Amino acid sequence: MAACGGGSSPEDAAPAETQTVLDTAPTDPAPSTTVPPPAPPRPKPLSGLPAFTAGYDGWRKLNRKPIPPRQSADAHSGTKNVYASKKLRPSGSFPNGTILVKEAVRPGRDFIGLIAIMRKERGLDRDHNDWRFVEYTRDSAGARFAETASGSVCWTCHMGAQQTDYVWIYTLGLSR
Repeated sequence: MAACGGGSSPEDAAPAETQTVLDTAPTDPAPSTTVPPPAPPRPKPLSGLPAFTAGYDGWRKLNRKPIPPRQSADAHSGTKNVYASKKLRPSGSFPNGTILVKEAVRPGRDFIGLIAIMRKERGLDRDHNDWRFVEYTRDSAGARFAETASGSVCWTCHMGAQQTDYVWIYTLGLSR
């Protein structure tokens, strides 16, 4: 039955293109069933080295090309690469918390047999710009690294690089 001039109900009277807010509100998407990819495994340090060295070969490489053995006065005999956990500051020194790792493949070998570490810790050793020096070596690729030198044995030599924050690669002009 029509009321007052029409033959349809009020719901039928609205134009087809008119929609209510409820009709146009976005609906919640269905919950995702996709599982995020697993996080990449954290690097592990080489056997026998401190945990803070893990992944050092992914840090900033300081030398342009591998450093060949020197004929004389080469305490870390071998072909070397040097990595830093932090950038050198414009002042020419590394910030506290920096870790430098020098790896060396000894002459006649095909594996990394030496790791020399410099770690800068505020207040550690003010006389040597707060650097701690430790050297590790091993005799075969599968062997565990063992500490072979530290402290004064190391910094006595590095005193010659005091003007470049005790880092020889800069004193010798071998950096990038």
